[in-house]
Amino acid sequence: MSRTAVSLLFVAALGLSSCDKGGGGAFQIPQHKDLKAGGVFVSYNLGCDVGCDKIQKGDLIQSIDGKPVKTGQDFDAAKVMDGKPHKLELLASGSMDPKSVEITAKPLENLPPLKDVPPFWTVGAEQLDAAPPWARRRMFGHASPMVQLVSINGGILDGRQLVGKKRLLVYWDWGDRQEEGYAVAFMQVLQKAAVDLQAKGVEIMFTHAKFPTGRKEPMNDTDLRAWADKWAVKQDGQKMPMIPFYRRPNKTEFNSARELGLENAYTVMENLGQSPAIVMLDDRGIVRWHSEGLTTPAADSKVTVPEQYTIIEAVKFALEKL
Repeated sequence: MSRTAVSLLFVAALGLSSCDKGGGGAFQIPQHKDLKAGGVFVSYNLGCDVGCDKIQKGDLIQSIDGKPVKTGQDFDAAKVMDGKPHKLELLASGSMDPKSVEITAKPLENLPPLKDVPPFWTVGAEQLDAAPPWARRRMFGHASPMVQLVSINGGILDGRQLVGKKRLLVYWDWGDRQEEGYAVAFMQVLQKAAVDLQAKGVEIMFTHAKFPTGRKEPMNDTDLRAWADKWAVKQDGQKMPMIPFYRRPNKTEFNSARELGLENAYTVMENLGQSPAIVMLDDRGIVRWHSEGLTTPAADSKVTVPEQYTIIEAVKFALEKL
């Protein structure tokens, strides 16, 4: 990690600032108090033959058939999809009152191309609680929301196809010079971190999108390549390799039937507020980080420029905790 941390500090070309005001409001975003009891966090309930209607998003599964569970992998290992009854001990979302629920489940096949879908999307509560408070915006703790993304090198991905790999996505707009400047700073840091992220199995997806409040039409593939080349970081006099660029589909390309995710009627675009937004998914498809805009550097941070601090902290999280 030290090589990346040192190399990232040089990216200090921009003197712009902003702050991430955090968020939550009426949205049920998991906070430390909701996760500190540990166990397995229920991110989304897809349903099953018997009993799943008694389990809510945010419940913490403590044990299955008497065996304690702490991670999503523990939940998988319990093999609750065998069509037989299984007893779950849980703490109820909000109240943390204990409850016992017996479920009977079989693999679901209604989320193609995914196979053998479980009754719940899950993540370890301790793992989810690793994100800092400022990286817990509206999508935090959800299962991969509905989205359709176009690679500028060809190909389209949806929210279900994002499952199976760790992902660091940056959604960015360029409505004014300040907003574009933040995107440049983020891209340059990611160029420096790309090799280390790849070594940890984290895929970068630098995604150009017109935000709901956007004031400027998005670039096409040709313009995006030119933009990336213009602002590319140089090392030893040579431009560093371009990171993977994506964009939202244009009106001709967009197909509502291809805007898929792990949850019903919950989209990325309706949950983007301020550019640039960082969204990190673990390999199970759970949103482990959602930050928007910039955050103020910690008092003891060697990085004092907010845009650099924000993306560097995200990179550290991806390398160490995703």
